[in-house]
Amino acid sequence: MEKINTLTHTAKKKFRHGYSLERREKQVGFIFAIPSIIGFFLFVLLPILGIFFLSFYKVDLMSGDFSFEGLKYYSKMIHEEDFWKSVQNTGIYLVIYVPLTLVLGLAMALILNAKLYMRGLVRTFFIIPYITTYVATLVVWNVFLHPTQGPLNSLLMSLGVSTPPQYMVDTHWALPVLAIIGAWKDVGYHCILFLAALQAVSTDYYESSSIDGANLMQRFRHITLPLISPTTFFLLLITIIGGLQAFYQMALMTKGGPAFSSTTLTYYIYRSAFEFSDFSYASAIGVFLFLITLLLIWINWIAQKKWVFYQ
Repeated sequence: MEKINTLTHTAKKKFRHGYSLERREKQVGFIFAIPSIIGFFLFVLLPILGIFFLSFYKVDLMSGDFSFEGLKYYSKMIHEEDFWKSVQNTGIYLVIYVPLTLVLGLAMALILNAKLYMRGLVRTFFIIPYITTYVATLVVWNVFLHPTQGPLNSLLMSLGVSTPPQYMVDTHWALPVLAIIGAWKDVGYHCILFLAALQAVSTDYYESSSIDGANLMQRFRHITLPLISPTTFFLLLITIIGGLQAFYQMALMTKGGPAFSSTTLTYYIYRSAFEFSDFSYASAIGVFLFLITLLLIWINWIAQKKWVFYQ
């Protein structure tokens, strides 16, 4: 009996020690997370709440006074033609940018996943646009796409094209070109994540399918795509969010022009706030953009149940 009591006491002591150790680990983890929690509260949550607040108030920057205006700025937004034009431009940008970035990223990852000579060097070339600052890359693109002295149009004219496209000053070309530049800039990140997903797929699946007589396209469609679908879904979400936040190309290359043809929602918010000093109206548009982002994420989250396969 005494031996049983001793064993029971030892077991309880070990349990308390294990529980205490687990609790201490959680406490230490929480302490390390405090800076991130504070940063999220100060730089994410508070600005979001501030935008909601400002969208209902008129702000006098000189006196600092606030006056409640209700839904005035939302009504102005709905009846503003420029607002709906910026929504249309954002939609066009997304339609070009999102699939182009995903398809190119996957294609580049498939190339790198093959037995390629100097694969490390090729991978470096693929990732360089992503790690280069936006300002530097856009300066290069401005020179490259110059209507008269740019290398691209000079090449086209040497090939006999008498009137090459005027990319940044043509209402039909400006927005698609900006979307292509955005895809070129971000595709390296997608390539790296797709490559990691491809390398995580077990070769046993491919060997079994080869024995069953599956060809290359069948293996890609029925094995590769389903097994990398969680990564595809993640990249789809961040690409949609990135497309909705597109700003640098418009601000540094076209200023939203020509004739408002490349003004997206984010650039329209910037102009409303910092060019026209209408922070309340800009906040109302920001709330709209926030809700549209949540809606698109929710739609994709519901839809992913039909095409994303988790192992």
